[in-house]
Amino acid sequence: MNSKRSSSLLSERYKTMLNWGAISVLGCLFIYLGSNEIASRNTTFYKLYFEFEKEIPMVPWMIHIYNSFHLLLVLNFVLIKSPIKIRALAISLLCSSAIAAIFFLIFPTELGFSRTQNISGYEFWYNSLHWLDHPHNLVPSLHITFSALSAYVISTQIASNLIKGALLIWFLLICSSIVLVHQHHLLDLVTGFALAIFVKTSIYDRLVNENKRLRKSS
Repeated sequence: MNSKRSSSLLSERYKTMLNWGAISVLGCLFIYLGSNEIASRNTTFYKLYFEFEKEIPMVPWMIHIYNSFHLLLVLNFVLIKSPIKIRALAISLLCSSAIAAIFFLIFPTELGFSRTQNISGYEFWYNSLHWLDHPHNLVPSLHITFSALSAYVISTQIASNLIKGALLIWFLLICSSIVLVHQHHLLDLVTGFALAIFVKTSIYDRLVNENKRLRKSS
């Protein structure tokens, strides 16, 4: 009986992981790229950065840290054991994208850094990024929002303080990378983290707790 129950739960987990993983990826991409395309058609853009930020040097190799946030997202759906948490995270990512898109459309921004197309040794990575992502969806940074939510959820799945510490360092490196690859500004980082906190408390936690209450009452 226990074996059948375990097998059923495992099957539910994989189905939820595949279904909600696909929904969140496609939904977030559609919202982000759609709002990015609309924002790029504006003729007036907001400069939401300090002048001193334009003096921050580029660190080309940080593009690999910047891109590692994709791995962080994948790890969520691999490590989360509860189908309830998988679904809650997917909905949280979608809601984050929708909320951020409102700001992107109201406040289309201008990047303070000039985009260098040929960065020796990293041409492919930067050219791909610049081709795909117009520099107008900046405030808040979904890179930070998604990374913060992912790091939080993963930390709830592991007991080792050492691994949690490594996860925190990884997140902080991602935070620094968005500025050091000249893709974002400091306000983008701060507002991205604020959005993560808002979504975590008002959406993710509520969805998880509500499902727990429903299961206990059934």
